[in-house]
Amino acid sequence: MGGNLSTDQRLLDVVLSFAGTDSLPDLLHLVVESACDLVDAPYGALAVLDGHRELLEWSGQNPGHITTGDPRSIGAADFVGVPVLVDGQDFGSLYLSGKAVFSEGDRELAATVAAAAGIAIKKQRVHDRVRRREAWLKAAAEVTTELLTGTTGREALYLVAKRARTAANADFSALVLPDHAGELVIEVTDGGSYDAEGMRVPKDGTVSYRVYETGRAECHEAGRVELVPGPVVVVPMSAGERTLGVLIVARAWSQPAFEDVELVQAFATQAALVLELTQAQGDTERLAVLEERDRIARDLHDLVIQRLFGLGLGLQGLTGMTTKPQITERLGGFVEEVDHTIREIRRTIFSLQEPVANTTSLRGQLLRAVADSAQLLGFEPDVAMRGPLDTVVPDRVRPDLVATVREALTNVARHARAKHVKVAIGVDREMTRLELTVRDDGRGLPLPDDSPGRAQHAGGLENMAARARRHHGRCSVDSVPGAGVCITWLVPLALQEARWR
Repeated sequence: MGGNLSTDQRLLDVVLSFAGTDSLPDLLHLVVESACDLVDAPYGALAVLDGHRELLEWSGQNPGHITTGDPRSIGAADFVGVPVLVDGQDFGSLYLSGKAVFSEGDRELAATVAAAAGIAIKKQRVHDRVRRREAWLKAAAEVTTELLTGTTGREALYLVAKRARTAANADFSALVLPDHAGELVIEVTDGGSYDAEGMRVPKDGTVSYRVYETGRAECHEAGRVELVPGPVVVVPMSAGERTLGVLIVARAWSQPAFEDVELVQAFATQAALVLELTQAQGDTERLAVLEERDRIARDLHDLVIQRLFGLGLGLQGLTGMTTKPQITERLGGFVEEVDHTIREIRRTIFSLQEPVANTTSLRGQLLRAVADSAQLLGFEPDVAMRGPLDTVVPDRVRPDLVATVREALTNVARHARAKHVKVAIGVDREMTRLELTVRDDGRGLPLPDDSPGRAQHAGGLENMAARARRHHGRCSVDSVPGAGVCITWLVPLALQEARWR
């Protein structure tokens, strides 16, 4: 470089400018621009070695995206080509062209720029790695905080998927978990345009199943994994020796592959441990609730029912002490109301003491719920069931279905003054939807806001709607004053196979 102070100063300014660049694409572009400026070359290109030589950056007249390392493709007879090394490994080559003749000084300048670029690229890689690690640590901390402060259920799963996608700078993420039968199901997704929630994962030949069974993470390039077309990482969500499921993060097909699989794995492991902890806390809370329910049931039986029974006997004894028919009739009505209240409390005690894991078939549970309502209604409802209810309806849906039947029939008995009730429960032909309808011929829902019984109606209907929403379903009510009410309760069944790409 012959001691040319002006050139040396310009070269120093170029090297310093490399250190102030925040992203690798910007750095590569600056390397090409700076090299062209230093040697006064109209054209320049940086071909990066990523399995094949690809022209990523160039200057001068844009020749188009050239996927070859042949410098003559830039369009010049004479050119300069120097390697760009990062940690002694080939990163790519810097090409300059467009001058009639390149001097030895030009070649030395290009080599110096390439050497400085290698150092800057190494620094940029380290910076990017630190930044990615900080993003994953932040995501793990946020998930831990949210889960330990009350986020549970599906909201917790969505939180894990969302934080993973953000930290990985990915376009799509999913949590694949085993269902009640032990088969993998895409439970939640975040990002992307894939309508995959609820789809089952085929067992043969899928990466998700392989990762779930082996407990080893896998990283694949574009087009190598089911469901997503781009680069993807599939890691197990392990808590100790147990594998709770699989975390998938993926990018669009044109995006770079994942570099830090171990960071994704560490995040998934911590998320799994926190999910396991919150589930254990939930089990402890449910056990406390069951113990409290048992105590309430004993108190109702030993205290409340005995007092009501004594009150009923006392009222019944008063009927023989009066000769007025009106008073006798009213006392008889009070005694009947006390008897009705005792029956209601006994039914409540039965439901409180009902075991959580009921071994009775679903059809048997539904028939028993309908039969129990007959005492309140004064007649037997008509019942129709269709489809493989006992084998298709998941265990987690069954208690809410039975509870909805009980609540709907109780509302009819208390408020409708109906003479007939029809209950229909079934699964469609495709086995993708569970439907319950309860139709009565009573007086319909009250219209004015201050109508007696409106609050009870609203509470019962909201309970049924909440049970449907818990399983991504819905509950609708059709009512015509004087012509009855029809309640429709729908819940989707996640039984369809995924259509893999």
